[in-house]
Amino acid sequence: MTTETHKPVIFSDKKIKIYEKIIKEQTAEKKRELNRALDNKADGLMKKEYPSFLKTIKVKKDLDILQKADNELKEFERQLEIKKQRLKDAVKIAVKKCQAICERQAKINDWDTNFDFYDADFDSFNNKLEQICRDEVTRKLRGSTIEGKQLDEIDNRMKNLLLTLSYPNLKAKAVDLNKALENGGSMLAIALNPDTLKQIEN
Repeated sequence: MTTETHKPVIFSDKKIKIYEKIIKEQTAEKKRELNRALDNKADGLMKKEYPSFLKTIKVKKDLDILQKADNELKEFERQLEIKKQRLKDAVKIAVKKCQAICERQAKINDWDTNFDFYDADFDSFNNKLEQICRDEVTRKLRGSTIEGKQLDEIDNRMKNLLLTLSYPNLKAKAVDLNKALENGGSMLAIALNPDTLKQIEN
């Protein structure tokens, strides 16, 4: 009788990886079937087991409180979003009405402005209308106050000065004109003085 001898078998890392791959491929489908079966059985037991599990770990009461608070928060946010959208729609409608009125008034009153805003809101219209109103008030004050009259006098004198300086063949006393260039007020006075500046006829 021949006695068999056993010798150690050594697999290289490469061979081990090859066998591992083969085994996984051969058992993959069976494992998927077994896992599906386990999942189905677990689904059938969860309805009964889960409440018991929550009580066992003493979290059922606090989890119920959390669920209620979470539901209330989500409902609040839903209602808030609905109201927010409703208010946005109201703003859009009001913007269109205000824009139509203001554009019409701008044409009637010859305002050098427009009311075509990007992402218009109350501040967009209010800031521009405040500026227009301020300009109108300032214009009225200029025509009815001492300060306004003085401003008009200065403007008129400046216009006369520029007009005088634009005359052709302009002649001036050199010393007086040099002094005038050093002082705006003197220049105004000299420019309006016929003895200082005069147009020479051709």
